[in-house]
Amino acid sequence: MIALQKIIIFLLLFNTLLISQELQQEYFINSHVVKLSNIIQNPKKDYILFNINLARHSKRVPSPELIKKLKSYGYNDFHTRHGYIQFSQKSPISTKKLKDALKKYYAEKYKEINIKSIELKPNRYMTHLPKDFTIGFSRNAYLSHKGILYIKTLENKKYFFDYTLLAKVSVYTTKTEVEKGEALSAINTQKKSIILDRFRAFPLLTLQKNKYETKHRLKKDLIITQRDITGLYLVRRGNNVVVTLRDGGVEIFFNAKASQNGRYGDTISVEEENNHKKIRVRISGRNRAEVK
Repeated sequence: MIALQKIIIFLLLFNTLLISQELQQEYFINSHVVKLSNIIQNPKKDYILFNINLARHSKRVPSPELIKKLKSYGYNDFHTRHGYIQFSQKSPISTKKLKDALKKYYAEKYKEINIKSIELKPNRYMTHLPKDFTIGFSRNAYLSHKGILYIKTLENKKYFFDYTLLAKVSVYTTKTEVEKGEALSAINTQKKSIILDRFRAFPLLTLQKNKYETKHRLKKDLIITQRDITGLYLVRRGNNVVVTLRDGGVEIFFNAKASQNGRYGDTISVEEENNHKKIRVRISGRNRAEVK
């Protein structure tokens, strides 16, 4: 019996949460008055809730005050986690140019990105955009799906805009736990399409064979970033290296011992096996090199 009562109470609470509606932290409106219809879609009768100061173009209302007013009109199921609810007038400006700049900025950073939507608004009410301006972004803005861009006029005056992207990007994640110094490959990594949120550092976007190794141990299912990797050492000091010498159309191969570590394309010293002569070679593969 007690168990049944608990189930009934749970279902009642669950249904209450489903019916209950959460207020947004900010509402954008097209006029200087806040109406019931700005909060509730197609109310039976519309009412003016608040007036907005024409000089400020926004109004901040304590949540309990707004909820009490909604209840007075018969809407009892609203709640919020926020202490205040903001009502802001929409600026009558076209933001297409700014959104296009945003798309270009992120597309230049990410090889594969699919931007589904962009929300962008000025930090203060604007009736128009300046005639001539340049567009700028905060440092490393591309690491997050939201941020601030600014426009700067010829007179060096700046206007700031908040933006939020809904986008998916392709990155590489660890398929297994990867040890420090381990080469990255299809065995221990996988390519994934994820929703752009916020990265701790720029993610690895492409993976070439024999190019990267890890700087430290990486957990499974971790997004791999540039902070986690370094160029893979294809030759280690003391390794035997097959060296190619090209002379016209003739190729000569000989063995040598590496005097240094080397990554792809690095120039290092090796010691010929027969006469112990040291020569400079360029790394071309794992334990392979070419005479410069």
